[in-house]
Amino acid sequence: MITARSADHSDTVLNRFHSSRSTLSHPGKETIMKGSTSHWRLATACGLLIGLWVSQLLAPPSGRADYARVPEPNPPTVDLREGGIPTAAAVERRTAATTEWTYHKTGDNLHPDGIEQQFLWLMNRARSDPAQEGVWLATMDDPDVAAARVYFGVDASVLQNEFAGYAAKPPAAFDARLYQAAKAHSDYLISIDGQNHDNQIARITHAGFHYSQAAGIVFSYSDHVIFGYAGFNIDWGNGTAGTQDPPGHRYAIMSLSGNYTNAGIAVVPEAAPQTAVGPQVISGNLCEANTGFPDHYNRFIVGTVWEDTNSNDQYDPGEGLAEVTVMPDKGAFFAVTGISGGYAIPITAADDYGLTISGGHLAGIFTRTVTVGSASVLQDLEYFAASAANPAGSDDGSSAGELTDGLTLTVRKAQAVALDADGTFQQIRTQATPPLDVLQEQSI
Repeated sequence: MITARSADHSDTVLNRFHSSRSTLSHPGKETIMKGSTSHWRLATACGLLIGLWVSQLLAPPSGRADYARVPEPNPPTVDLREGGIPTAAAVERRTAATTEWTYHKTGDNLHPDGIEQQFLWLMNRARSDPAQEGVWLATMDDPDVAAARVYFGVDASVLQNEFAGYAAKPPAAFDARLYQAAKAHSDYLISIDGQNHDNQIARITHAGFHYSQAAGIVFSYSDHVIFGYAGFNIDWGNGTAGTQDPPGHRYAIMSLSGNYTNAGIAVVPEAAPQTAVGPQVISGNLCEANTGFPDHYNRFIVGTVWEDTNSNDQYDPGEGLAEVTVMPDKGAFFAVTGISGGYAIPITAADDYGLTISGGHLAGIFTRTVTVGSASVLQDLEYFAASAANPAGSDDGSSAGELTDGLTLTVRKAQAVALDADGTFQQIRTQATPPLDVLQEQSI
């Protein structure tokens, strides 16, 4: 664990050093001064000054992110499975859902907030296309992330090759119980002004979540959520090719060290000047649920309903659409998006599910058909308010609406766009993979 010396401590060391020099320079100020004592004091002062110099040398420049920080090494993992995944306790109902699943958000609907939803969105994007995520992590131009890559000597080619070798994995569903455990751990880290994994897994059990597999990740020195996420998934450190060895945080996020179907990410702000941790203290819990207990599932339809208001092809805080109902045509549960647009619906039977997405800030009704097999499925709805006058979509993932004079139509690589003869705007989207370059802009 790396800690930073405070300014008050630095001043104390310097004052003691100058005081020792003053005493040695003016022997008349002391009635007795043995030579051995003088030498010991001088050596002690010099040692303290050298220690101060080294600590300042290792500290990041003032006003910049703590890019020299690393997520806490050796993230813990636990595997309690015996003979495979436990049998689901619930029996799927074959009529329209009647029960709202609420564990995908906290009871006060404040979490996941926009920052935490962004972390979850990035994590699920990475699982869906590891090779593309490796390119993004190796080349993204965020200055703090770039500085950390340079500081630790991250080998961009090795990083991209490693991600290209990972298999795609199902998304993780946010769980409020795992969030509460993560929040409690972040609060504990702030209280000790440091980072460790002490009792992190035990807090999951205390929060009431029963797991078959579990992993915990911690980063007490994140400057912002992109920096924290990259710190985990690059897993920068002093090991091979500039990463931790092994990259346990990455293995947890990418669901490589376990079947992590549920997640709770707590990003807790900490700006007190007297603490070394912060500005964000991030704790994450990733688990496979023990489905022998009520309200524990491992298969979901997971997604985010959002509008890319800054056109950067990436979810950002403030872009999620709340109070949107996602209703499947069969099964036990439906969901209403949280304050940041996220939702999750437990699924206990493989089937084709028709989703009706409506309410909240959506101007109309969207429909989707989702095929669920043995694992969770990611189904985002990226909303385009300007083209949503008549947004009832077809089952192939398309959406339709009337174009209005004066609008600008932006076409990106992952989109196919056509104008019908009657002026109807028809857009068929495939899943976006960054970066998406603008191919065409046409004023209508």
